[in-house]
Amino acid sequence: MKTMLRISIIMLTIPANIMAQQPGVLSLDSCYKLVVAHSPIARQESLYHDAYRFQQSALNDNYLPMVSAGGQLSWQSDVTALPISLPNVEIPSLDKDSYKLNLDVSQLIWDGGAVRKQKELEKAGLLVNLQSVEAENYRLRETVNQVYFSILLFRENEKLLKISMSEIQSRLGRVRAGVSGGTVLQSNADVLDAEVIRIEQLLTELAHNRAAAIYRLGEITGLDLGPAVELLQPVFDTLPLADTRLRPEYHMLELQQDRLTAQQKMTGLKVMPRVSAFATVGYGKPGLNMLSNQFDTWAMAGARFSWTLWNWNQQKKEFQIIGIQKEIIETQKENYERNQRILLGNLKQEILKNENLVAADHRIEQLRESVAKSAGAQLDQGIITSSEYLTEQNALTQARINMSLHNIQLQYSRLNYITAIGLLN
Repeated sequence: MKTMLRISIIMLTIPANIMAQQPGVLSLDSCYKLVVAHSPIARQESLYHDAYRFQQSALNDNYLPMVSAGGQLSWQSDVTALPISLPNVEIPSLDKDSYKLNLDVSQLIWDGGAVRKQKELEKAGLLVNLQSVEAENYRLRETVNQVYFSILLFRENEKLLKISMSEIQSRLGRVRAGVSGGTVLQSNADVLDAEVIRIEQLLTELAHNRAAAIYRLGEITGLDLGPAVELLQPVFDTLPLADTRLRPEYHMLELQQDRLTAQQKMTGLKVMPRVSAFATVGYGKPGLNMLSNQFDTWAMAGARFSWTLWNWNQQKKEFQIIGIQKEIIETQKENYERNQRILLGNLKQEILKNENLVAADHRIEQLRESVAKSAGAQLDQGIITSSEYLTEQNALTQARINMSLHNIQLQYSRLNYITAIGLLN
């Protein structure tokens, strides 16, 4: 009776477009660096810095003199007239049309610290944006974990199947010799032939799956990876202490609260007094002498002062809105920590499960190897049929595959635990 091999395969996908290299050996750490360096997201960090520099420069400009020009042409239905009349004196009337061109210069003297607080607010916004980039980069590293370990699993399964096929081909040679000598039935050789073909099919499927996973890894790292690339299997012997506040997503929530705090400080300055100096030169009709109908130049200089004494509690309402937003983020942090505790607890149990499975796999593999060796000897002596031999050989192969799978899954579960805490470099 033919026992079908069960091969567990992890298939995960991620697309990207990156420049090419072709290494022979690749480590998980090198993939982390490459996936971040070649991701389109990497450009966002420098763009955020550029935007911040422009914002700071624009805010600094508030301390520089502001120059503006203006003009006005108007006609009015009535003008000021003197309510007197003198004998033999003609009092001229004012023209109803007027013209004015002016150049204004203003200089901020004191704004209650508004520009300084606005710069602090922009700095807090920059930190939030940079942390969002870090959170995206961290998720890219998680994707690398998935693709990298799927390749390791494909490779290990291929290796074990090739060992099994080599053993079966060796037995097939002996069976054929027995068929030629008339001591073994041809059906025994046919059974082994069919099993070799079936394993070749499995190897073909695994090779294509591994090639697809290697292609995906190459796309997200920017490497031109060939099928012969060697991936180093990482080993994680120790686990860090559980901490729910190390992930970049959690730190981003903290930075969002800091930005809201900076926004509160900015809101508190809206009612502060402001003082500025100004100077204006102009040309028009009339000038500063309103009783003249002649075009004239004129100038004026002074200081301006403004202070919002009452704004219908707008500042208080804005404080309340920001306070609510901070409370919302606080609930998000609490929910995030709760979900992290649940996730880390589940991952810890997954690690314990895989450790127990690996411990049992070693004993199972030893027993299956002894049984398969005995079955091989019995097949050579014609005591059992090829089908009976394949049953034991496939059981040995499955035991080896399971042991390899559980070993890889153990390391992968430990890596997932480290990743979930937030300690990927």
